[in-house]
Amino acid sequence: MTRVIFMLGLCLLTFAAMAQEHPSDTVRKTRKLKEVTVKARWQDRHLALNKQYVVKDEFKPIEHYTFDLRDPINPGREYFVLDFLNKELPRGWGSNSLLSCSGGIQYFIDEVEVSYWYVANRPLSDFAYAKVFQDLHPPCPAIVLYTRKGQDIKRR
Repeated sequence: MTRVIFMLGLCLLTFAAMAQEHPSDTVRKTRKLKEVTVKARWQDRHLALNKQYVVKDEFKPIEHYTFDLRDPINPGREYFVLDFLNKELPRGWGSNSLLSCSGGIQYFIDEVEVSYWYVANRPLSDFAYAKVFQDLHPPCPAIVLYTRKGQDIKRR
């Protein structure tokens, strides 16, 4: 028992000696970093797409659900545009609107209304920009797709 007490005392003396060897003034001093402003590119890209593709004023507002479709999602694999949107949109995104809407979701390609079946069979690579409105023509939700134009056609 005395041996354990002796060993414990020896350990405590060692720690006390180490603490005296490294006084607090030798601890590394810290520097404060300069303030920086982080600017999100999301808004810049979507504002540029909005300016390039949207013509009619009713489609101009930037919605919470907008997608830049120009970059390949998974090169070498072809996706249908509605499959991609169903995967990306949160579950039930339009359920509140659909309950009070008699016509269901409206679909537009280049701001012209089209049927669900016309949109459902189109590949994702045909489009550059997608906007999803929860209440474009209240209370019905709408999906607005824009086909590639200009430089975006070459980027396929």
